[in-house]
Formats: sequence, structure tokens, C-alpha cells
Amino acid sequence: MISFKVKGHPKITADHKSTLEFTKDDNITSNASCILGVSSNHDIKDLNRLNGRLVFVLNIEDIEERFEATMPKNHELTDEKELVIRTSSFVSGRTYAIGSTKASIDIDRKLVRALKNEKDMKVTIYEKSKSMQYISECGE
Repeated sequence: MISFKVKGHPKITADHKSTLEFTKDDNITSNASCILGVSSNHDIKDLNRLNGRLVFVLNIEDIEERFEATMPKNHELTDEKELVIRTSSFVSGRTYAIGSTKASIDIDRKLVRALKNEKDMKVTIYEKSKSMQYISECGE
């Protein structure tokens, strides 16, 4: 499991239909319809240690959003600044995960409003199979 922080930005629209993105850039334009956070402190070495089906948890105060996506087999995120999650199967150096159950347009609008108001958001990512293994080992 890994976590990182991103900051909200007034120009976040979160209305892209097939991707969502976190960027290390501090500023964006209103054309950046997939971006859900700026000034990200993610580390690609940590991100690339995860694999398989992943669960993403986005938290701002009492607002939580979850979705799943798959880290493509034998793929590593190579872009140091941008982390893109796609509903499609397209893969590039900016792609972190594919087959996402959500794009930016599907994110809870309460969360999007908080991001537009420049709130900080915590992003947690963990491997679904390991969480299921933990649950079965604990007998839950």
C-alpha cells in the first residue's frame, strides 16, 4: 500500500470521460479536464512496486471515493510528473493503470468541489489481491 498527497486547484473540472490524472505541476489550465490534483508528491519507484488489480482511495476530510484499475503486466510508469489512469487499455509512459472503473467525470462532485476550493487530498493505492488475502487470513 502506498499513499501520496495532491493539492486542489480552482481550474479542476474533472469532466474527462476516459481518464483521470495527478500531476506534479503546480498550475493547470481549464483544458486539463482529467486532472484531479496538482503538486502531487507521488514517487514512481513506489508506484511501480504495485501490480495487478489496484484499489484507489481518494480522501478529503470526510469525503471518500474508491475505484479500481489494473497495472498492465510488465509495464512501468516512466513519466516523473504525470500519473494517468485510463478506462481504456491504451498504455504509454504516462499511463499508470488501465481498465479503470472510473474516469474523472465519474468522481463524486462533492470531492471535485473540494478540489476546486484548493483542498488537499490523500490518495491511497493498494493491491486488491493482497487486501482479499488479508481478509481471508483474518477470517473476516
